[in-house]
Amino acid sequence: MYRVKPIISGSCNWAFTLIDTPGFVDVEEHNLEILENIAETLTKLASGRVFGAIYFHNIAEGRLTGSSLSVLGIFKAICGDKFFPHVAFVTTMWDTVKLRHHANLEQVHKELGEGPMKVRGAPGIFKRIRDDDEGSKEVLRYFTLLARKRPTPPPLQLVRELRAETKNVGSTAAGRKILEDDRSGPTACCTVM
Repeated sequence: MYRVKPIISGSCNWAFTLIDTPGFVDVEEHNLEILENIAETLTKLASGRVFGAIYFHNIAEGRLTGSSLSVLGIFKAICGDKFFPHVAFVTTMWDTVKLRHHANLEQVHKELGEGPMKVRGAPGIFKRIRDDDEGSKEVLRYFTLLARKRPTPPPLQLVRELRAETKNVGSTAAGRKILEDDRSGPTACCTVM
């Protein structure tokens, strides 16, 4: 966990604490262990609240397939439908792709926003960001504006389930998704959040 510089938005200064979580489908740790680490960190937060979650997709990888779809499913299960207004889906690494491929990847970006990364019934955002500080600030500005309208976000589904129903992450929606994916067979490596 690390603190970033405050971002100035309008007449208010906002500081964000960013939590970089490990990627799922890691070769050294099982996804359930990774989920347990994330759950432990989230439950230790003083307020117990997370204001926003960001899912990053490397556009150079193209469409979501196999393990990427699985990881997106785990991410959505961690967040839950009620939290979706506080989710940003972001495509990155545009500067690593040769310009001649951009037209095809623009189509992939559009398909992602209309398909697997679409936030149904919620005003969450889907952005293509530049790979610089300004690109990141676009997403943080969205969260700043959302904080003005809705200062108290709903809890993440993972946190809500751990507090209300069980202390076992394997029994949460995200845990069940991981266990279901395990029964489906091995997948390739990818990154999340």
